[in-house]
Amino acid sequence: MKRFLYLAAATIAICLIAPATYAQGDSLRLRFHVPFPFTAQGSSFPAGAYEVTKPTKMNLALRNLKGQATLFVIALPASSKEADGSVKVVFHRYGSEYFLSLVSTGSWLSTYRFQMSKEERRIADASPRPQLEVASVLVNGTVQTANADQK
Repeated sequence: MKRFLYLAAATIAICLIAPATYAQGDSLRLRFHVPFPFTAQGSSFPAGAYEVTKPTKMNLALRNLKGQATLFVIALPASSKEADGSVKVVFHRYGSEYFLSLVSTGSWLSTYRFQMSKEERRIADASPRPQLEVASVLVNGTVQTANADQK
């Protein structure tokens, strides 16, 4: 009887530990500074310091560290090509407007793509072939841009 109780207690302990371990595997916490105003899923944000976390399985939280304003967004897991091992925040740029497109801590499990907002789609559809530029903010604060056609 004692052996059965020990086996039951061990099984319950393993069942309680396993989900917590799995949840930590795809966690996301990324802080970054954006030197320009941008839009994320229809909401405008000023230049400043931000943090992206993953509070639930389906949502990301984008938080302005100065004003504490938080936007909860549904983000899609990105393709394995976009998870190249580097920490990055990617924006799409149309003229002087920036739209948050992707966040990644480098791991495939913590790389997420933001859906295109109605405003970004409107700007992209405004011309027959929009000139999309990808802007990446590096760790040292510099902004690197490239045309989407350049890969």
